[in-house]
Amino acid sequence: MNKRKLELYEDLFKKVGPGKTHIHIGEIADAFHCSDRHARTLLKQMGEYQWLTWTPMKGRGQKGELVCLQEPVTACYQAVDHAIGQERYDLAHQLVGFHDRSVASNLKRYLAHTAHNSENTIYAPFHRKLDWLHPHFAMGRTERHLIHEVFQTLVSHDGSAIHPNLAHHWSSSHSHTCWRFHLSSSAMFHDKTNVTAEDVVNSLNALVNSHYWRGLYDHIDTISAVTPYCVEINLSEPDPLLPSLLSRAETSILPSRFVHSEKLAFQPIGSGPFSVDINSDKVLRLNRNEHYCGQTALTKHIEIWIHEEWKQDKKCAENFFFLESGEENYQVSTQNIGHFYVLINHKELQTDSIKQGFSTLMSRDDKCSLALPFPISFSYEDNNESRQFSATLQAALPSSSGQNKSHQVEYGRAISNQDITLGGIRLEGDQSTSLFAFFKLYPYWQQCMTWRQHSRLEEVLNLARYASCSEERKALLNTLLHELAEQNILSILATEDLTLTIPSRVAGVEINTIGWCNFSKLWIQPN
Repeated sequence: MNKRKLELYEDLFKKVGPGKTHIHIGEIADAFHCSDRHARTLLKQMGEYQWLTWTPMKGRGQKGELVCLQEPVTACYQAVDHAIGQERYDLAHQLVGFHDRSVASNLKRYLAHTAHNSENTIYAPFHRKLDWLHPHFAMGRTERHLIHEVFQTLVSHDGSAIHPNLAHHWSSSHSHTCWRFHLSSSAMFHDKTNVTAEDVVNSLNALVNSHYWRGLYDHIDTISAVTPYCVEINLSEPDPLLPSLLSRAETSILPSRFVHSEKLAFQPIGSGPFSVDINSDKVLRLNRNEHYCGQTALTKHIEIWIHEEWKQDKKCAENFFFLESGEENYQVSTQNIGHFYVLINHKELQTDSIKQGFSTLMSRDDKCSLALPFPISFSYEDNNESRQFSATLQAALPSSSGQNKSHQVEYGRAISNQDITLGGIRLEGDQSTSLFAFFKLYPYWQQCMTWRQHSRLEEVLNLARYASCSEERKALLNTLLHELAEQNILSILATEDLTLTIPSRVAGVEINTIGWCNFSKLWIQPN
């Protein structure tokens, strides 16, 4: 099967139409742009695909009977089904683009058609290639959501409370400097090996020692296996809220042999509700983990299809499941899953007028200018909202100051020596812990602060670490945000909201704190 045969079939279909036709083989050859002999070969192949039937009549010059059984698009969908069954996703993309059709548009139509007829697979479109699903390196919102679907953390946080996950029980010393987590002995990785304390120790030790994450986990002294199913964590300073920290995606537990794997050798084998079946640049297929130690997922498969042209219509505030044209759908929304901010690093720019200028600029639809005393260098994150903020800023700067420089960076990957930073704070799980993580992980506070301001930052972060409850920590960090705004260092430009658009047949959708929904709770109502 190839795209050219589909195109030839459509050429023939346009000539004769659906149903029965009496026609000379030479006329068919003309439609195929080939010899009579090759036309007979093509008719035989198309008959095997069940696109048509061809019955030649005996005798020279007699017309045969041709019956076109399939519309060309239907034939295309059947061919794509066959290619997918063989896991030939590149071919599937080629087929939906037959006769110069838009691959992006036709792929959506195909998947909407497929979704309508499926009762055990949920489909979702995505607009960019997914990064590798190693918990320590996954930075994108969708990747971090997928980490929680494929892997498990010791505990989980639903935005309001801590719940057991790999650990069924945990406790701490009176000083909150020694914690023990007791693992479920029934937990198994997707390769059917048991999850043990050794896997937890190796996963968390690698995290604590990683260049990026160690600033957030710098109070962890030792992690040790007390028994095969009990882990002890000793801290250098009290942390009453350590379980909230250990619910974050990067603390997910891997098999020991994959903790330090290079990207090409890594396999995303976890113990979560879904296992990774296919992980390509065209599609990610998740299969239900029948041996999951928690509540088993309600649907068998989740497929995320990827085409970069879809990013033109994608907003960070929207995610979709595939919809058939005309099918009823509904939306689920949530507010305040994050903030977009401007960080004014250059001390000469930390003035009331410039801070207010940024706020006004980013909140207005009409064009306005921003007067700065010198050309600037600024960075912005690789999402549509930050790109829009960047474009707005570029347009507002005087055209004569051609020395302005901009740099796009991945989320969380700040670069030094930037006068302005445009970025985001994601409020995943426990919001106070997410705010705390933002302050701990940004590496260049000293560049934008006086000695006294930086001492105050460290003082508040220490108090937040020792906070006895999430509300106390959140109040401290909100006070810090207010102080930085008053000092013209950091200003929140907008809150981040999210909407999911869902076919009416898909039930069980609740937006989680990461900005997707828990796949294991989804189910499909029959037609």
